[in-house]
Amino acid sequence: MKKNTFLLLSLLSCFGLFGQNANEFNLEQAINYARQNSNSLNIQKLEIRDAKDQILEYKSIGIPKLNASIGYNHFINIPTSILPDFISPAVYNVLFDENVLPRRDINYGSGFPAQFGLKNNLTAGVQLSTLIFDGSFIVGLKAQKLYSDLIQLQVNQTEADLRYRVTKAYMGALSIKENLIILDKNIANLEKVYKEVNEIYKVGFSEKLDVDRIELSLQTLRTEREKLARLDGITQNVLKFQMNFPLDKELVQTESFKQILDKSYLEIMDPSFKLNTQLRPEYPVIAKGLELTEINIKRLKASYLPSLSGFVSHQEVLQRNNLFDNNENSWFPTTIAGLNLNIPIFDGLDRKAKINRAKTQNEKTKMQFAEFERGVDLEFQNAKTQYINALATLESRKKSLDLADRIYQTTKTKFKEGVGSSLEITQAERDLYTAQANVLEAQYNLIQSKVDLDKALGKI
Repeated sequence: MKKNTFLLLSLLSCFGLFGQNANEFNLEQAINYARQNSNSLNIQKLEIRDAKDQILEYKSIGIPKLNASIGYNHFINIPTSILPDFISPAVYNVLFDENVLPRRDINYGSGFPAQFGLKNNLTAGVQLSTLIFDGSFIVGLKAQKLYSDLIQLQVNQTEADLRYRVTKAYMGALSIKENLIILDKNIANLEKVYKEVNEIYKVGFSEKLDVDRIELSLQTLRTEREKLARLDGITQNVLKFQMNFPLDKELVQTESFKQILDKSYLEIMDPSFKLNTQLRPEYPVIAKGLELTEINIKRLKASYLPSLSGFVSHQEVLQRNNLFDNNENSWFPTTIAGLNLNIPIFDGLDRKAKINRAKTQNEKTKMQFAEFERGVDLEFQNAKTQYINALATLESRKKSLDLADRIYQTTKTKFKEGVGSSLEITQAERDLYTAQANVLEAQYNLIQSKVDLDKALGKI
């Protein structure tokens, strides 16, 4: 019973009927969805499988090979050969030597026709061959393994890049949604203020100008919301594209700005923290590429060594006029065993040119490695500075938001008590909205700068 329940829950989970809905994603779920559905990543995974098949294909060069063959020939006309007349000269020479006939020149003719072989010829054979020693093959086998490792490392690099792009897109879409939430709250608050001021105006304790100013602010907020709503659709499509999620389906982000900000990885950056370049996903890819160039040089140098191969061949031949007449000839066997030693002497400088090119490629890769390390160090320093600045900016803007909120609340109170103007409340509300937008922007920049810092550190 327990087993059946477990199977049922597993099936429900697979079909999205249990737990997370198919269109709801927090940040990590969005990244995992992208990893499972990314076409570029799936193509690279196919390349891993292809690399394994390439290794097997290359190994087959050194694996013994066994071949069998059967051949049948039926001679409708048996080939004819002309044999010289060697009997007549022998007879006449004896007669001349014994003085039976006087010696004279005799025309022995052009020979006589003869047919060799039988009408049916059946051949069956088997041959075993193997490579015994080849220096370039041994080194090349190691190179094939390194190539397979390189493809796997490139997949890891692509996954890191995909994680970075999805995170950026997720935060971009989330930023618009957070803005919309704040705008909706501000519109609701301003509509309440508008009703209150309008009621005060109706009883004669306020001017029409006060009502108009608040109405203008309300219209401005509504227009801004319409623009953000359209922009929300664009950022959602960007996120769907990065995830390879269907564009015509709804996607729900279940994680908020605050939840992401509260995560432990947004700790204050220690300025003395050191960069470890080896943690970057690009590092092992370049290192493996450098190793491949070095092994290629060894492989080409090993091609100067002799190569040795061996073979064993066994063949049976049956020749008969009547193929099925067992009274005629039986099978005639032939067995051969041998070795082939190939000694390279001079190849027209072909290997020398290839080795020089391999050395040049090795030097280029080393230079690219050095440039990569310099670039990563610059990226890290910039990302660290941006992150520290973003932290400081967020703290500063939070204080500004608290101050703007206090001013706005005080201004509203003064206006209701009749000691403040609508111009003051309009200006205070604009300052409040600006402060809210600034805090949201600072939060967004903080998360984005942390993402960039994690990328620079190789943590993403």
